[in-house]
Amino acid sequence: MFIQETKVKVRYAETDQMGVVYHGNYAEYYEIARTECFEACSGITYASMEEDGVMLPILELQSKYLKPAFYNQVLTIKSIVKQLPSVRLHVEYEIYNEAEELINIGKTTLVFVDKQTRKPCHPPKNFMDGVSKYFV
Repeated sequence: MFIQETKVKVRYAETDQMGVVYHGNYAEYYEIARTECFEACSGITYASMEEDGVMLPILELQSKYLKPAFYNQVLTIKSIVKQLPSVRLHVEYEIYNEAEELINIGKTTLVFVDKQTRKPCHPPKNFMDGVSKYFV
């Protein structure tokens, strides 16, 4: 299992008139955290993987809102990868506010896709070499 923590400060543009984070922005928070998680556990970037001919689009996204997040709060996003990726990569998220209260939980499923054929494929070897050490 691999867990990565990412901090995000809520910007004014991400909130509604009440100063509450608009629900659609949680997908962006997941993306920010997932990118950092991806690089931390594999040692490679999304960009380098795409240069090598593999893309990673979202297949599924789930989000459950437990408490609101507000303008100017610093949120902590935990990205959790519980199983070794194969053709699919499953990432779970826990978002905490500054009081360390759990305010959101989410999940995404991504699929490794060959850039040329646009068909599912196995993850690149350099990605798996980096990730495998967390799933012994």
